[in-house]
Amino acid sequence: MMRPSAVARELVFPLTDMGVVLAIIVFTVLATLASSAWLFGIWLMAVILPAFFRYLLYLLEARANDRDAPVPGIELFNWVENFWSLFPLVLLATLVWGAYFLATNVSVIAAIVFAVAVLLLLPASMAVLATTRSPLQSLNPLPMVQIMRACDLDYLLIVLQFMLATAALYGLQSLDVPSIVTNFAILYQAVLLFTFTGAVLRVNKVVAQIDIPDALEPGEQELADIRDRERRSVANHAYGFVSRGNRAGGLEHIHKRIAREADADDARRWFFNEMLTWESKDAALVFAQTWLNLMLSQQRNVEALKLTARCLLENPEFRPLAEDREAILELAREAKHDELLRQLR
Repeated sequence: MMRPSAVARELVFPLTDMGVVLAIIVFTVLATLASSAWLFGIWLMAVILPAFFRYLLYLLEARANDRDAPVPGIELFNWVENFWSLFPLVLLATLVWGAYFLATNVSVIAAIVFAVAVLLLLPASMAVLATTRSPLQSLNPLPMVQIMRACDLDYLLIVLQFMLATAALYGLQSLDVPSIVTNFAILYQAVLLFTFTGAVLRVNKVVAQIDIPDALEPGEQELADIRDRERRSVANHAYGFVSRGNRAGGLEHIHKRIAREADADDARRWFFNEMLTWESKDAALVFAQTWLNLMLSQQRNVEALKLTARCLLENPEFRPLAEDREAILELAREAKHDELLRQLR
């Protein structure tokens, strides 16, 4: 059972994490622009919604697994890859229009019963969707019932906080505040629903207790395409630094990306080849100096000679770092690579 102090912390959590605050502000500005941009606004909203709901699902998963909240990135705005993340919008639309239909054509009581039923199922359904990335699995009643049982009474807190937040939002709208304030409140309510759900799952150790089907992972080719797109985005950003005279900043940006790669050598090779296509190859050659230093420290002598030869082919004036020059000359002598020796002297 969640303690009152823990509940209070979760209610303000979105305001205590700068990454989440930044995400709410960015999406608030975009939503405000979309609401006043006519036809362009429709297109903009079609871009925003998948990205926003995908971010919400990432938040839920992170909070459920006691990880830091993710920082939103440009990859969220890939509409094709984010199609699955529109499913929460479908459920919310079902809730609104279903309740409206029942209230106008059957009875208010029927509408209330329907709305409560959907609200009870929504957090569990989103928990399954965040884990599996599959809208069909998120409709599977078995894992949803398992989640609700594992959370016990804490599960009702999710619905209660959502209802209270909705009442507060309704009161705010009645004050005739600027639309950007209303949009911020709406997005905060949405973020809070997902972060609070994740917190309840974490407190009750739900992820370890229930058997949720494995996530639908992308295939090898899809993963490679995603990786290459992310690398190209990093390279383009680095090129912006270099083209403005900040070579050190551009290379630092690339090195930070490489530090996060599972296969750092493959990443270094990719970025080196990419930089060789730039108008000036100087950044690639400076990058090669540090890469060469790493190869020598790892005694990858053949690769070090090949990299040196490639750099000399691109620019005969290339030289290794001063601390590495004698080591390269010695390797060239041992390999009887006379041309390389001649060029380096």
